[in-house]
Amino acid sequence: MTSRPVLTPADLPGMFAEGWALPKPDAFLAHFLPVIGADATFRQPMFPDAHGPAEIEQMFRRLFVLLPHLNVTVRRSAIAGDAVFIESGCTATLGRAAVRFGVCDRFLIRDGKVAERRAFSDPLPVLLAVLAHPANWPRVIRARASRMPAQS
Repeated sequence: MTSRPVLTPADLPGMFAEGWALPKPDAFLAHFLPVIGADATFRQPMFPDAHGPAEIEQMFRRLFVLLPHLNVTVRRSAIAGDAVFIESGCTATLGRAAVRFGVCDRFLIRDGKVAERRAFSDPLPVLLAVLAHPANWPRVIRARASRMPAQS
């Protein structure tokens, strides 16, 4: 994997959109992991906080077990100093159920890397899809319980 140039807040919205257009999980992770700081923290609903690239990789792998066909479309972004806000529309399938929800991600960029990500989203659409379709329950259990090691 080649190293990326220093990431600036202005670079992130385009890079974010490019990354979400890639196949998941491997190409997606290869795109993003090089710009995640060694002590970065990612927070998002329905998952425990992830600290550092290995835990962040594991969090996204679990997300893609739960929602393997997750698509994200950037709607708008804003930059305030070292903070980048990206509002996105998400669509996914959970078994046969279609799920749509919005997310606003707030990133902090420090020393050319992502130091923090916090996702603001209502998890209710995903929870309702899970509860309405018991056939999805094993997928949710696998996503919550998986402890896949990071790939080298």
